[in-house]
Amino acid sequence: MSTEEDADASEIDADQQLEVVDPEISEKERLKAEKLAKERALLIQKVASNTTDTVPAKVAWVLNHHPAARNSDVRLQVTYWKTFDSQWVSGSSVALENLYKLTRLTEIARARAKIQNEYRLFKATEEVRQRRGTREDRERERQRHDQPGYPTLTVYADESGKTDTYLLVGSIWFLAGLEVTELAQALAIWREETGFKSELHFSEITAGNVDRYFEVLDIVYDRSAAVSFRAIHSVRRGHTDSSAVLDDLLFHLLVRGVAHEHASGRAQLPRAISIWKDAEEASRDQRMTANLTLRLKAASQSEFNDKLQVSSIEVIDSKAVDFIQLADLFIGSLNRSLNHDPDRKSQHPKDRFSRAFLERFGTRVDRMSDDQVGDMVVVDRL
Repeated sequence: MSTEEDADASEIDADQQLEVVDPEISEKERLKAEKLAKERALLIQKVASNTTDTVPAKVAWVLNHHPAARNSDVRLQVTYWKTFDSQWVSGSSVALENLYKLTRLTEIARARAKIQNEYRLFKATEEVRQRRGTREDRERERQRHDQPGYPTLTVYADESGKTDTYLLVGSIWFLAGLEVTELAQALAIWREETGFKSELHFSEITAGNVDRYFEVLDIVYDRSAAVSFRAIHSVRRGHTDSSAVLDDLLFHLLVRGVAHEHASGRAQLPRAISIWKDAEEASRDQRMTANLTLRLKAASQSEFNDKLQVSSIEVIDSKAVDFIQLADLFIGSLNRSLNHDPDRKSQHPKDRFSRAFLERFGTRVDRMSDDQVGDMVVVDRL
């Protein structure tokens, strides 16, 4: 064989060697990716359900409700301390004897780095991600003075009506992060005391459990100053793609909701928004999340002078999140009233709960087809 032929053969051998994948390494990478995906899904579930039982879960809670903390470990540390180590913080001061009781910055920053870099959640801006590349830049980041952060609107949403007269999207809104936590804790205590572990679902209301659902209604109503319910509906007839219409309804619900909260003075802009929606089909959820992100960012510029920051949009199984279950109870109650004679005074458990839910929060069950705007409930048509 000639020298040229030897060279060509060597090149072919080299190319072939590059294509060979070590099966052991490949399997390790697959297992690592699966482990990371499970960890990410678990963290999303904890954030959605306001479970803060570990340092990473607490860090994720701060990153979700305080977007400015995503760009600054100093702000993250201070917000973390004020929220989760508050027993050792007095105003803006920490006594020396309490300093070592606080969660260390290294532990907080390590959790933040994994959440942002490996789980790809609550990411910092591109500028900050580039600046965090060197030790010197990280040190400058520690000493950097932050701009004031935006408060966060938190919205949990669900949908209904694919086989009914009306397509519905309903939601529960929180104006501040601590309000979310307080209601989550109240519901957790109720579940512990009553032993009620099932998912709260309107379709599951029966004569045997309706009293438990009324107890949940009382818990929410007692904290009604912290929450509001918003829904939007459209007649299903004439639409060939109900899923697309429901996705459109969610977008309009969010834009109208932000505008209403700003105009009322309850949640004035600038502000961030964090959205959690009950999971549907995976392919549809991916498309919906991507489209909704783009549409909300465009609406921020065109409708809100770029004062609405899209913090996060996530889909999650409602089984793990009481607040999405509350949204289900809300739209289930609306759907029951919209699709039945309003003058009918049935004593069926679902009808009793539907009337109680809507009337408790100031909704006229005899005028369900009309727009209704109140302090605690807003029902729009499209």
